[in-house]
Amino acid sequence: MQITRPGNYTPDEVLEDLTGKRQAYLDQENIREQIQGKVVMVTGAAGSIGAELCRQIAGFRPLALVGFDQAETPLFQLEQELEKEIPSLVFHTELGNITQFDDVSRTMRQYRPSVVFHAAAYKHVSMLERHAFAALENNILGTWRTAKAAASHGVESFVLISTDKAVRPASILGVTKRIAELTICAMQKTEGTKFLAVRFGNVLGSSGSVVPIFKSQIAAGGPVTVTHAEMRRYFMTASEACHLVLQSLALGKGGEIFVLDMGQPVKIVDLARNLILSSGLQPDRDIKIEFIGARPGEKLFEEVNLDSEHLAPTAHSRIGSLACAEKVDARRVNASLQELEESVRARDLLHVIRLLKGMVPDYVPGPQLLEDAMSIETNHGVAGDAEASCTQGIEPAPRNGALQTREPIGCASPSRA
Repeated sequence: MQITRPGNYTPDEVLEDLTGKRQAYLDQENIREQIQGKVVMVTGAAGSIGAELCRQIAGFRPLALVGFDQAETPLFQLEQELEKEIPSLVFHTELGNITQFDDVSRTMRQYRPSVVFHAAAYKHVSMLERHAFAALENNILGTWRTAKAAASHGVESFVLISTDKAVRPASILGVTKRIAELTICAMQKTEGTKFLAVRFGNVLGSSGSVVPIFKSQIAAGGPVTVTHAEMRRYFMTASEACHLVLQSLALGKGGEIFVLDMGQPVKIVDLARNLILSSGLQPDRDIKIEFIGARPGEKLFEEVNLDSEHLAPTAHSRIGSLACAEKVDARRVNASLQELEESVRARDLLHVIRLLKGMVPDYVPGPQLLEDAMSIETNHGVAGDAEASCTQGIEPAPRNGALQTREPIGCASPSRA
């Protein structure tokens, strides 16, 4: 589809051109019941999703809104924006780190939130392949600590922001988010808080996403770099995704993973061409498109759920539900998280990979991660035995990013989750 918009298009307009106009109606009354007159806390409040959640939550007249993040400047900018746009809003900014239980617990003890939206996460696929321990600490252990703090301080509802990359994960980002889902499902079985997750795809126009990157490349005269001609992704705008996240809160009973209907996946090369056209230029004539190959951890396309998962309809046409809590062994998940925490602290990457495979058997570690693990063990003089014990049966994700066709084989002890 070709478009003729001017160069100052918005993410909503770009998405509409590619996928058609999509409606995300809201049950305003049910959402208001969950938020109005209550203290609401958003972790990762300075990020694209976190900030948009804050904007939309503010419209439902919470008693107070707490924005928690470790990024000082964007959190300050959000505070300035909300003070100007919604002067009646009581908005508290809290600088802190979700990996520090004391930071999160102190904030919850001070403000006593009834609802927590957990949007804080590291998200860049290829970077996290090179920084696995940071991803594990933040996305898994940070989620676990934040969820434990929420339960201990009597939070009514806890909403985890997840990703379609958690399905059949081929990246550290994907597997950490899948284990974050398992974590809150396990806690649903043991705690009084209502825990749920919302899974969706890429956020169009967010910092570091393809739209601002492509726009910058177009402004510089090209080339526009695309990883693969068949690379496809599900896209939503931040506004659209947050509408449906709030709706999921109203629908949730506890223990669900909600999956958002994101329409049809978009070919990245089509997105690149449309952005070039919208700038009044011609692809491959004025602006060249170059294919540079998939990066570590990338798949050619993402899935929203497994064939074996039953996606049940809900009262909202664009939200499906996966019941996860009853299928999770909370004791084993908790034991695995404790062992993972110890292995992260010890920087034992090979054992970490074993644990990840044990918790998510269809996770396929990337070659870069396995090479890093071998390098670490070689430096410690124990590569041979460690490689044999951990990598037996593991087929690494191919470097071109294609999906695996063989079922992955777990390498963890059967006694582990």
